[in-house]
Amino acid sequence: MKNFYHVPDLRKGTFARTNIQTIQQRISILQKLFSSVESIAEICCGDCQRQRDEYKSNLGVSSYKALDFLPEIAQHNQSLGIDCVCGDALDRKTMQVFSGSQVIFYGPPLSLDCDAHRLLTFSEVIPSYVDFLRLMVSEISYQGSIVCICPKMTTMGEIQWLYGQVKSFSSEWGLRLIHYSQSTVTGQDVLTEARLKYVELWFSSCLEDNWEVIESEGLPSS
Repeated sequence: MKNFYHVPDLRKGTFARTNIQTIQQRISILQKLFSSVESIAEICCGDCQRQRDEYKSNLGVSSYKALDFLPEIAQHNQSLGIDCVCGDALDRKTMQVFSGSQVIFYGPPLSLDCDAHRLLTFSEVIPSYVDFLRLMVSEISYQGSIVCICPKMTTMGEIQWLYGQVKSFSSEWGLRLIHYSQSTVTGQDVLTEARLKYVELWFSSCLEDNWEVIESEGLPSS
């Protein structure tokens, strides 16, 4: 299975991490869309201490749960006091643990070896977005919001296709927001040129289905 998923080579210590600007952008969107956010789950979380700390301090999140496929990463997070499970994002029994979370961020590796350099297209991402959404929306009947963190090359045609799949799983679900996330720092806090990092699709069963499009510039990292 490790050869099937695009897992990082931990010996190199170079796998992608979510940078602080991206986290700040997500916090800003969460504050815009929700009166309060009590519980967040992060699937394919990687090293997620920064996210956990920022969500708790800036949003007052009381429950932060995470999942990663690699035991080494899950154990590292657990050593930092993070409620992190080692498991497969497409395993129904495992994912039922996260069904009580208000918001779920789904961020599978977007590059080979999760190195942030050899980028994958939307259709190459594993586990796929449609398989994850089918599990959560159709099989588990999750109610809440799922943020699919997609490659920067994701096209509007691919977004429309995924939206159609989600609506076929449940008519209650819609696409609240399309977020083009830009950044001027790396996951290691190194300054770089402004660049598009992710296309985030904010699907939800409890928010309006109005396809709002926003583009975030790199925010101050201080």
